[in-house]
Amino acid sequence: MKRVFLAGDAYSEDFFELNLEEEDLSLMPFLYTASYHIARFGMEMRDEGLEGLGIYPGDILLISDFSLEPIRGRPVLIRQEGLYLVRIAVEVNPVESVLGTTRPDWPPLILPSENLRIVGVVSGVIPKENAVIERERLPIFSGSL
Repeated sequence: MKRVFLAGDAYSEDFFELNLEEEDLSLMPFLYTASYHIARFGMEMRDEGLEGLGIYPGDILLISDFSLEPIRGRPVLIRQEGLYLVRIAVEVNPVESVLGTTRPDWPPLILPSENLRIVGVVSGVIPKENAVIERERLPIFSGSL
């Protein structure tokens, strides 16, 4: 089994703050996934922006650094000016990126690609009823081998 740390809450309506430093992630709650999963960390979805994809508030998004498949039409974690957002990559090109949700009442964001970084791709989802989150800290080994 692979331990995947939960970096925090994810939103698709508004930008949010997130700390992705490896040292800080190791102190966060975690869950186990299959050992072959490529997720670097997880996030708990907190709004309804991806419900049309079957992703509901409370579900855990597994975020990977890369995708072997095109990201168009897939949920991605983006960073702009130090803030984060989970949206569907509708169109991504060198000039501008169009990022949407499945909610018709939330307009798509059209952002200049030069100010935007795709940090990760949603590579899996664990429904909230199946997520077993461990909140214990890992023991710190201070002895010698």
